[in-house]
Amino acid sequence: MTHHTHTTLRSALATVAVSALMLGAAPAFAESHPPLKRADGPQTIMKSLIGEPKGSDIAVAIEERVMAGAITDRLDGKVSKGAIDAARQAYAQNVFAPLWTREAAERLMAANPACRDEGVDSGITDAQLRAAIDARFTGSADARAKADLRLSATWLRLASTVSGGLSDEGGMVRSPEAAPARSDLVAALVRAASGDPVAEFKQFASVAPQYHDLQRALKTYRKHAENGGWMRVRKGKEMLEPGMNDPRVPALRERLRSEGYAAPRRYASLSPDNAADMTAAPTLYDDALVEQLKAWQKAHGLKQDGVLGPATLAALNESVESKISRVQRAMDHWRGFDPGEQYIWVNIPSYRAEGWKDGVREISMDTIVGTKRTPTTNFSDEIEYIVVNPKWFLPIGLFKRQKLRKLRADPGYAHAKKYKIFDRASGAELDPYAVDWNSEGVARRIQMVQSPGPHNALGQLKIIFPNKHSIYLHDTPDRHLFERDVRALSSGCVRLQDPVAMANWLTDHDDAISTAVFNETLESRQRERFHLDRHVQVHLTYLPAAVAPDGRVEFPADIYAKFKKPTLAKGVYPDDMRADDTPSDRFVNNDTDELGPRRDMLQ
Repeated sequence: MTHHTHTTLRSALATVAVSALMLGAAPAFAESHPPLKRADGPQTIMKSLIGEPKGSDIAVAIEERVMAGAITDRLDGKVSKGAIDAARQAYAQNVFAPLWTREAAERLMAANPACRDEGVDSGITDAQLRAAIDARFTGSADARAKADLRLSATWLRLASTVSGGLSDEGGMVRSPEAAPARSDLVAALVRAASGDPVAEFKQFASVAPQYHDLQRALKTYRKHAENGGWMRVRKGKEMLEPGMNDPRVPALRERLRSEGYAAPRRYASLSPDNAADMTAAPTLYDDALVEQLKAWQKAHGLKQDGVLGPATLAALNESVESKISRVQRAMDHWRGFDPGEQYIWVNIPSYRAEGWKDGVREISMDTIVGTKRTPTTNFSDEIEYIVVNPKWFLPIGLFKRQKLRKLRADPGYAHAKKYKIFDRASGAELDPYAVDWNSEGVARRIQMVQSPGPHNALGQLKIIFPNKHSIYLHDTPDRHLFERDVRALSSGCVRLQDPVAMANWLTDHDDAISTAVFNETLESRQRERFHLDRHVQVHLTYLPAAVAPDGRVEFPADIYAKFKKPTLAKGVYPDDMRADDTPSDRFVNNDTDELGPRRDMLQ
């Protein structure tokens, strides 16, 4: 057989192997065809850079293992079927020559620090990585083949971990439009094995801007931890209010400083007069410290009154390690999907809605969300249309909870609040005085509707993304409620502080709707529905950490009791803490509020 004929046959057989692998027929192929024997081709690149040539003994060993399902065995249950298929295709397309060069394999030693930056644990130790790399280039052909497959499996696990999961198509679960196709993952694995494997798996990290903001927050709070974190402020006999003298004031000052909310411990930057005041009255809860605590309360979803009460004290005493865990859990959410090119994001416990376009936050406003009894559900959907001057069709559950008892007490309540009563079966309007409000099942037989107008509970408009939860974004006539710091007050829907601005943001980006016509209709008090030409994604989340538009890291209050229980900081600050004390200069027993012996807080 001539060299040309042999090469042609080898290429044809490799094509058959790729086709079989794509069809998931590896075991049958292994039974019907013996391992392919190949002659080494001419070498034009250093062997240390390319790994091993096609047709070598190691290539035969790799083929045997791939066809026997070694890749599947190693990765099954750890990555998706699509990722496993991508690995098999990569080897088949490479005619089963090893993928990993020495230089690329050595670069894989940077995987664990890279994963730490992404807020994940690789699940692989440095020692395991080192062993796999060393095995790839020493020992028998079979041992080197096994190690090459192991390195590929390791890389796929890293890509899956950083991305939040690879889909059956080999792409990211997050967005069908943005997800790499299976061939893209094949190409990425090949590039990783011959180039920079860490850079290649990091490309699968989330593209969401909030993810990258949280990544910076993670770095900040890890730095706080490296600096010793903080201890707890003890509970006093009474709440600490502005203007009071209290021995806990130095501890509060230090606690805020430790998280970046207060002036440095040493007050060299203060004017002589202020420094003298600090020395003369170190226990005075002065205006500067009150403002620092208010800023801290705002970032933690608490009432911004500057009072050190039970809720604020409990939040202050959460450990830095617990906050790091919060940031990582929030990052886990974002690594799971791509929010889209244009979207509205509402983080429920943050009481805020944001509009994003092409990676830029273009609009942001406060919200009112559901109470603990009637919580706002977290989910994703698509905005389809906007209703201006809407009627309010009360859901059955809300009607039973809030309106039925009022109608039983006084049927005239309906007319007073401009509600109309209809029979659900016939659609006929009913006289509220003629309805037996105490009859069984009455809530399911009637429909209560509030007419449009300034009295309407939905206000001027509602932004609709049809869903089984009957949740949407809307206006409210109760504007004064936005003055509150804690705004879990609705029946489940999300009320917007400036709904017209949010609606205009949607219409400005939609070719089918004229913003001018939309606003004219709004002013006319006529009820109208405006359908978006291109649906816009909306994401309602319940995340334990977020980064606000001003860059402040938020750890919102757990209004629905869904977060993981926080851990407490170790140790308690002493009352007589001096401005030049460090957290380890004095230590209070971790289990009591009594001063313990001096010892290092990390022991």
